[in-house]
Amino acid sequence: MIKIFVVDDHQVVIDGISSIFSEVDEIAIIGSALNGKEALRKLETLWPDVLLLDINMPEMDGIELVRALKQQGREIKTLILTMHNNPQFTKQLIEEGVQGCVLKNAGKKDLIFAISEIHEGRRYYTQAVTDSLVESLEKTQAAIDEVQLTRREVEIVKLIALEHTTNEIAEKLSISAYTVDTHRKNIINKLGVKNLAGLVRFAFEKNLL
Repeated sequence: MIKIFVVDDHQVVIDGISSIFSEVDEIAIIGSALNGKEALRKLETLWPDVLLLDINMPEMDGIELVRALKQQGREIKTLILTMHNNPQFTKQLIEEGVQGCVLKNAGKKDLIFAISEIHEGRRYYTQAVTDSLVESLEKTQAAIDEVQLTRREVEIVKLIALEHTTNEIAEKLSISAYTVDTHRKNIINKLGVKNLAGLVRFAFEKNLL
């Protein structure tokens, strides 16, 4: 029996999932919550095998919940169930170690299969999510190749876009502030932008973040 805990800010979604699994002998829903904070509180006494989790929720979203559970030393196998096929979200989920992602328009069989895969210790990202991520990564790499940015320059572009100061970048990359300034000037020249605002716009447009 696979024990599931559902977190979604729409009760109708929770009710729908509960209805689906009520007819599945190998899966049982042991609890639910309408946001991350409520889930964190309830999970103090519940031990599900798989967390079925929405991303966008009030008070504490899905990513924040995953991080909070990690801080508590509880890394529950997690399947994201979302309406948003966003490559940036997918990258973040992978970085956080989330085992899978399925779109909310998935059928019953797909959802059951995804839960079973994750419960068995495998990853499962639905094909549509994977295709979007691959397309995004290809576009990002093409943009980097087009302007011939080095790996270090890409790192610096990302850190600048994330509002790190020159000294913070220097410390993070173990280089001097002078070297950071030199890289920044070279990047601006390569991109053909006039200032840091143009550099940051490039980072967002080309999905470098």
